[in-house]
Amino acid sequence: MKKKIISIILIILILQYFCTFVFADNSLTNEVTNEVTNSITDELKKQQEEVENKIDEANTELEYVQDELSDTMLRVQETEDKIMQYQNEVQELGNKMQTLQTSIDEATQKLQIASQNYEEKSDLLAKRLVAIYEAGDTQYLDILLKSRSITDFISRSYMIQEIAEYDGVLINQIEEEKDNIETTKQKLENEQSEIQILKAKSEQTTIVLSNMQTLLESYVSQLSEEEKELQEQLTEYKNEQAEIQRQILLATSVIDPDIQYTGGEMLWPVAISGTAVTSDYGVREHPIQGVVREHTGIDIGNTPTGTPVVAAADGIVTYAGWLGGYGNCVMVNHGDGVVTLYGHGNKILTSVNTQVKQGDVIMEVGSTGNSTGPHLHFEVRVNGTCTNPWQFVKAPTT
Repeated sequence: MKKKIISIILIILILQYFCTFVFADNSLTNEVTNEVTNSITDELKKQQEEVENKIDEANTELEYVQDELSDTMLRVQETEDKIMQYQNEVQELGNKMQTLQTSIDEATQKLQIASQNYEEKSDLLAKRLVAIYEAGDTQYLDILLKSRSITDFISRSYMIQEIAEYDGVLINQIEEEKDNIETTKQKLENEQSEIQILKAKSEQTTIVLSNMQTLLESYVSQLSEEEKELQEQLTEYKNEQAEIQRQILLATSVIDPDIQYTGGEMLWPVAISGTAVTSDYGVREHPIQGVVREHTGIDIGNTPTGTPVVAAADGIVTYAGWLGGYGNCVMVNHGDGVVTLYGHGNKILTSVNTQVKQGDVIMEVGSTGNSTGPHLHFEVRVNGTCTNPWQFVKAPTT
């Protein structure tokens, strides 16, 4: 009996030891697992923070790069800006000369036709005057006296009246042709003088442009390799902005004669409550490119990707596609030179030449192009010139 009791006590002790070991082992396992999980989470958080810091550093570097430019780099930027200005002037002068030349060609053709008509009508009038002179003063009276009846008399009288009216109309036409010739000649002379002035100015501007380009090459040769890389980035940015402006002007010039902007308040272009203006209209430092430029619209934030973007007013879509730094972009022409622009879209939901009504969904909010996060860039342009959107739209009350 005593041995049996001892055996039971030993079994109990063994089981107690085993249970203690197992539970201790499970506790240890849980601790190890938690430590590994926490380590992985901490590492992921650390990596995420590093990525975010790198993005912030990159943005900060680009944002304040203008402050770090050397004197030579600044001269390069100023010279390049002047070159782009002169290039635009040369192009504008060329367009004006082309328009004037077309007008001169049309005026020359019109002058030739008017001169030919004048000569033909003058010759006809001369023949009529000779015939009247040769017939003498009694021609019309003789015709009337030879009438055989009242009906014949009335008929002859009507015929004489028609001839006299025709002669009067002919004389008036000759006078009008003469006036047209004089007016056309004067216009032609003015335009020919103007085109000569434009040609001279274009030649002078081209010479200045050539000198500026030589000066730019000299400045660029003095840059360090790092500055040259930065210069290429800034040049690419400027060229992109110039191309964007060209595309905007092209889309703005497309006007449907049936569209007429009658004024009134435009609709807030983001169809969600709780939005916020993260960057207002006016001069600012570009958050990506680091170049001080006018912010041509308003940025509407607190808008998740996919949020509906709506047409601010009735109009016709004149652009729907990728537009450089604007990313996915839509432009709506409302008539009378008023155009709204919607940038950085995630997805475009309309197409060119589509007529839209105020409130129609045309795009989704996104972060395409030069963008640091989901938002809508909203612009209003009048005859191609950026205008403060707050003159047309009112922020919704939240």
